[in-house]
Amino acid sequence: MPSIFFYIIAAASPLTVVVALYPIIIGAGNGVGMPGAFVIATVVLMIFAVGYVAMSRHVTNAGAFYAYVTLGLGRIPGLGSAFLAIFAYNAIQAGLYGGFGYYASELINPALGIDIPWWAYAFGALVVCLGLGLQGVHSGAKVLGVFMTLEVTMITVLSAFSLFGDTVPVSQFSFEPFRPSVVLGGALGVALMFAHASFIGFEGSAIYGEEARNPTHTIPRATYLSIAFMGILYAVSGWLIINALGIDKVVGMANDTGGNFIFAASDAIIGHNISVIFQTLIVSATFAAIVTFHNNVSRYQFSLGRQGLVWRPLGWTLASRRTPWVSGIVQSVTVGIVIAFFALFGQDPFATLFTWATGIGTIGVILSQFIAGIAIFAFFRKSDVDKRPWNTVIAPILAIIGLGAFFVLTLNSLDVLLGVHGAMAALMLSLVFLALLAGVLYGVYLRAFAPARYALVGQALNERAGDDPAPGAH
Repeated sequence: MPSIFFYIIAAASPLTVVVALYPIIIGAGNGVGMPGAFVIATVVLMIFAVGYVAMSRHVTNAGAFYAYVTLGLGRIPGLGSAFLAIFAYNAIQAGLYGGFGYYASELINPALGIDIPWWAYAFGALVVCLGLGLQGVHSGAKVLGVFMTLEVTMITVLSAFSLFGDTVPVSQFSFEPFRPSVVLGGALGVALMFAHASFIGFEGSAIYGEEARNPTHTIPRATYLSIAFMGILYAVSGWLIINALGIDKVVGMANDTGGNFIFAASDAIIGHNISVIFQTLIVSATFAAIVTFHNNVSRYQFSLGRQGLVWRPLGWTLASRRTPWVSGIVQSVTVGIVIAFFALFGQDPFATLFTWATGIGTIGVILSQFIAGIAIFAFFRKSDVDKRPWNTVIAPILAIIGLGAFFVLTLNSLDVLLGVHGAMAALMLSLVFLALLAGVLYGVYLRAFAPARYALVGQALNERAGDDPAPGAH
């Protein structure tokens, strides 16, 4: 469970959330109501996790969304969901490489007096990431555990020093950031969109079901714990930092400093040029997220390759580690091409690659979660494996409503999420739906022209040796 927990938290990358998203939510979202937005997101995702976890007890497969949607809605929607998830996670990982290259070059180049291009750092990270991926979940988790601990420690230190700052004494701290009128004010859609994005990665818990010793216990615990942990960390640290900087001043400071908000805040609250440590850890935090999304994509591809639905070697694993090595290499090459494309055309790694790719990926993941929510509800309607009303009816319905609202809010805030407008925003958004459509059309093609392969879709969705076939897989 700790290994999977580390992968989930590493994917969400708490320090990246604090550094990159706090100033956006405060400056362009609901202002000082930012902590309350995280509370709302935590509640919605915890409700989604109820049905997600209930289904994970009956389905153990490396292609989590693919397996869930196939069993709940059918083969063709399942393939659409698989293609969508692969596209979304690939996009996020590609964007993270841009962020890594940017942060690494900003940190290392001035210190050494050299001018190494951002893409060189990105490709170096790609090679190390592939190596960790081939070593397996537990080896990677040791590295991610160290990085995650350092991230959380620094956020905790900043939060603790907020209690003893000179600007605002703790006796004057206000709970205004949690007041409903404040939380629901401003651009609430922008706030909720980025608050939800701060949890992306928790749904990856089910991906590691085949590698978990006891998935029926490990996956639920890791999922619930990760959502609760991140929700508390974001809401509490945000509340403390906002109060320490001054509720009446923090919005202006966020708008003035932008991406350097937390660096400026840490120097103001702690002093001693402590921002250098934050600048160092944001590099390791971004790399930790890269490793996690690499594993997510390679396991989705592995799940499809193993069933013979795509290139079969994607389903090959190392005999010693049982890790999908061909899929890992293919995933790395795919992202490497994207990095090379942006580097070749001289694009800014942060303003274009990081912003565009992670934004598109975020939309894809939210849509994947929404479709999975519908599939979970449908699965329990046609299956007798679980009849608990809250777990299989009420919570899934509430999750569908909540995730649907998040998706609509995201579409209404594309200019903030992607940093582009008009036709360019529409073009980038279309990539998400094209990925979903490609999977659906591939399913239609298989049903019409390759019925034997089409019959494989939905089979072997419970892949732990000795398990009974998953209900509804026929």
